[in-house]
Amino acid sequence: MDDLVAGKLTPIGTLARCIIGFAAALISAAIVATTASAQSADTYPERGIQIIVPFPPGGSVDVLGRTIAQKLNEAWGKPVVVENRAGASTIIGTTALAKAPPDGYTLMIAVSSHTTNPSLSAKLPFDPRKDFASVSLLARAPVVLYAHPSFPPNNLKELVAYAKTQDKGLNFASAGVGTMTHLTAEQFKATAKVEMTHIIYRGGTPAMNDLIAGHLPMQFGTVGQALPQYKAGALKALAVSSETRYPSIPEVPTFKEQGFDVVTTEWFGLLAPAGTPNPIIDKLNAEMKRILKSPDLGERLTAIELATSTPAELDAFILAETNRWSPLIKSLKLTIE
Repeated sequence: MDDLVAGKLTPIGTLARCIIGFAAALISAAIVATTASAQSADTYPERGIQIIVPFPPGGSVDVLGRTIAQKLNEAWGKPVVVENRAGASTIIGTTALAKAPPDGYTLMIAVSSHTTNPSLSAKLPFDPRKDFASVSLLARAPVVLYAHPSFPPNNLKELVAYAKTQDKGLNFASAGVGTMTHLTAEQFKATAKVEMTHIIYRGGTPAMNDLIAGHLPMQFGTVGQALPQYKAGALKALAVSSETRYPSIPEVPTFKEQGFDVVTTEWFGLLAPAGTPNPIIDKLNAEMKRILKSPDLGERLTAIELATSTPAELDAFILAETNRWSPLIKSLKLTIE
């Protein structure tokens, strides 16, 4: 007490003073960082933005990416370009995003592969949960079982009966191993107890080209992947994986109404690198909500259901989908190694 009266500090007093000073410094640094992030969001974007599409040009993800890029360019007056980084079940494009600076200038449209790849590979060059920041859900679309017009079956009952007459089973294609189109096929195989062989392509578009050319009997693809060709009669559709009939193809029966409990959804979500400032994430999220409500967007993207979410909701959805598909992938011993 005498030391305090004399203006001196005991060792305990010195420690307390250091702790208080350190806490004040942390608070000050947090305030500065928050202010800097807010200021960066106010001026964002100051230059061009890149949207990675981890698929070849021409597919549903590519079309969605280019549509959003155009709308962002119109709103912000900055160039927004789509870079197709296809290959390795979206791992190439996703790795590029994980290595990008967390400044909001590199984004990626992720799909279901983002939730299935962790179960398909034990050696991913990124951590799916820690290396990315969710921005918003963008859209959803069911899977369609498309077939070449020369393929004899016209519905699932006929397909199952026909498969039993084929000694070597039936061939089918998808967008790649472990994609939602592939897993939908595997779920149907297990439910219907039919023998089908997966012919692997590097993306759904090359496979669809072979299907249209008659080199394949059938393919599991998203609605938009072949909607024009289906409408033109170049393909037929045997079933759709939505819970109820899908608005853009109301004449196509669901798997479920044909007696097969297969309900799946391909999804599209916008991601940024982990560490991207929250104010920038929030600004992008608000812009996605505005863009996806544009009246003309529904006319251009008729084959998919436009939808948005908060970043937290997309985080929770990604975790739920990862947990949903992991048991099936492991039971089938699927791998992309």
